[in-house]
Amino acid sequence: MVARDPLVRSGLAAVLSAYPGLVLKDALPTGDGAAADVVVWDEPEPGGTRGSSPVLALVNVSQEARQALRAGARGAVSRAAPAHLIAPAALAVAAGHWVLDETFASVLLHLGEAPSQVPTLLSPREQEVLTLLSEGLSNRDVAQRLGISHHTAKFHVNAILDKLGATTRTEAVVLAARSGILSL
Repeated sequence: MVARDPLVRSGLAAVLSAYPGLVLKDALPTGDGAAADVVVWDEPEPGGTRGSSPVLALVNVSQEARQALRAGARGAVSRAAPAHLIAPAALAVAAGHWVLDETFASVLLHLGEAPSQVPTLLSPREQEVLTLLSEGLSNRDVAQRLGISHHTAKFHVNAILDKLGATTRTEAVVLAARSGILSL
């Protein structure tokens, strides 16, 4: 758990420690970034996440959520979210899932817009790549898992984004899941 404000750290510790199955480790923003199952980071600083642990970012507005996701966070939850939602979100991120607070979803995923058409069907290879994207794999990891070049993996990811009308990998996974192309 990372928070600059000691009061926020104490509040997060109280909320998270009340949830069964969670073991807390406090970390200051200048800590060593040692591996943990998940890092709950209150208002992450621009410039990226640290360490190899998945990050759940607690943010104020959709722009901060976008920045946190682009910096590598696996989830973004509103700082105003009810306390009982933070621990399950952290557990989901630790389990390899992506988490996005519903207050940001309509802005980040353009959910308010009705789709103009059913997305173009993906090729079998694109479907495989999309499944691996939903597991949070990088292009390099996708290439390695499928036995293809990094360039080919990147090509498939871009084709998926184009066909689904997505601007990010996370948005592509969410849109595919909501449209039934991908089952999680």
